[in-house]
Amino acid sequence: MRIAMISEHASPLATLAGADAGGQNVHVAALSLALAARGHEVNVYTRRDAPPHEQAERVALGDGVTVVHVPVGPPRPVPKDELHPLMDDFGRWLQDDWRRSGRPDVVHAHFWMSGLAGLQACRAADVPFVQTFHALGSVKRRHQGAADTSPAERIDCERVVATTADVVIATCSDEVCELQQLDVPTEHVRVVPCGVDTGLFRPAPRDGERPGTGHGTVLLSVGRLVERKGVETSVRALEHLQDAELLVVGGPSSGAVHDDAEVRRLRRVADEVGVAGRVHFVGSVPHEQMPQLYRCADVVLATPWYEPFGITPVEAAACGRPVVGTAVGGLLDTVVDGRTGRLVSPRDERAVAQAVDEIVHSAEGADAWGARAARRAATRYDWGVVAEQTERALHQAVRRVRRRTPTAARETTSDWVRRHRHELTSGMESLERQSATIGLWGTRLAQVLRGDGRLLAAGNGGSAAEAQHLTAELVGRFVDERRPLSAICLSAETSSLTAILNDYGAQEVFARQAEAHVRPGDILMLLSTSGRSPNVLEAARRARGRGAQVWAMTGPGPNPLARLADEAVVVDAGSTAAVQEVHLAVVHALCAAVDAALQGPRAPGRSTDADDQAPHAVEVPA
Repeated sequence: MRIAMISEHASPLATLAGADAGGQNVHVAALSLALAARGHEVNVYTRRDAPPHEQAERVALGDGVTVVHVPVGPPRPVPKDELHPLMDDFGRWLQDDWRRSGRPDVVHAHFWMSGLAGLQACRAADVPFVQTFHALGSVKRRHQGAADTSPAERIDCERVVATTADVVIATCSDEVCELQQLDVPTEHVRVVPCGVDTGLFRPAPRDGERPGTGHGTVLLSVGRLVERKGVETSVRALEHLQDAELLVVGGPSSGAVHDDAEVRRLRRVADEVGVAGRVHFVGSVPHEQMPQLYRCADVVLATPWYEPFGITPVEAAACGRPVVGTAVGGLLDTVVDGRTGRLVSPRDERAVAQAVDEIVHSAEGADAWGARAARRAATRYDWGVVAEQTERALHQAVRRVRRRTPTAARETTSDWVRRHRHELTSGMESLERQSATIGLWGTRLAQVLRGDGRLLAAGNGGSAAEAQHLTAELVGRFVDERRPLSAICLSAETSSLTAILNDYGAQEVFARQAEAHVRPGDILMLLSTSGRSPNVLEAARRARGRGAQVWAMTGPGPNPLARLADEAVVVDAGSTAAVQEVHLAVVHALCAAVDAALQGPRAPGRSTDADDQAPHAVEVPA
């Protein structure tokens, strides 16, 4: 496809030092390159902020990606909150450019003002339109109040853009809830997170001496030095952590960082609570050097008042470091509380200190928390994965426009099969990246079932059928003969289901059964293509409360069930039907892994343990 990205203030060519530079610049650059690597042609339209002799109209960012500088407004940097009046001209210039160089197949706008310009151009040219906000004005105004410098009309404009777009890509689940509060219908909203370069940000042995004094626990805070990032909370937490140091990365260069107004304010806070000697302001650090800093930390702190997504927790996780973060915005998706880090309330320094202490002094140690975080980051936040999910959202927008176009031909059966094959291929690719998880599930499930534990399974609709399929393969057999294994499908208990539904309501149909049947150490497998079914979520909570492990098979993440489960296989396919069919492959792969674990390595001519054998099948005459 020919994809037009619009990022009116955040150029992918910009550095990250300025007040208006940050995660969006990195996101647009990395996503564009990843989409180009998948065979697409990408033009990124951003505002010209330098004279023509210093800034060419078109600059190659990489193979398949061109940055186009749109000549609207003065040719110098302008604060983004002052750019709104220029968006009509921006939209008209896009239309002119498309007439000259060819219309794109789809437009993907980043930030609300880009949405205004993109929507204007797309309406005129009948081009599918996709919107990513990165941050919502309603959230900013709630937290910043009178300090919010956004244009007064921002929230109303965001509501119009979100409602009119063919597809909205939200970067986290919390953003979907915020859009609902704006009375935006969310049937066309998909959650696709921001990504991370897992080739650069990856676990590795610590290289050289640790920063700071080299003694005690090393904590790391990374981000722009603005008050809402909540670095003050991290500084104050040191008062309750006697053997810890805090490195603060961000702001001006190391030579100028001590003159920064926010640094001076934070130093006063450190003096006030008696920790000035344990807080070190590093200044800005080149992007390619950040992985080494992350690896030097025992725990990474991300304590903003609010955060639309927040790339720091993902970079930290990719480097194998646990995160203590505030339970806001994107961190609700990126930090799995109790597994890859801890979530605390905003501005609660005592809770931050307690969470750090829990991770550092846990029996398994901070490295085990970090290892789980790294595995999760590699399968969910790698830019290749994010580009694949974004590509599907862009295709969805194209299909929506075709369906509403009167001259568009109706999709034939052949077209449907061809599209569905592509969806299945994408879904199986996402499954293949998680095959190690399924293998581990098979080993652990075999151990549970050998030890007189049981598997329980549940889901709704098609997922109910697949839950029953799983338990049938375990109680019966998958391929080879073996003893029957204890597995119960909660979806198949029609008398219990209807009685509970009648007496307690739909939300209790699985939870009450789980409460009755689950024992400590059992496993509850929950299947949901959306990951949002209330009765499935309640069953997960109830089972965990009874000491069971909760595993989940879901559709595209992040989603509430994947967050709530101890572990999840998240299938990113383009339709519910494709997700369900890939879930069936997960069922079969898990059964194969269980059988392999029960059999174990065999010496030639020797049978497996007697306990794992079933009697030979006997053919009964008719």
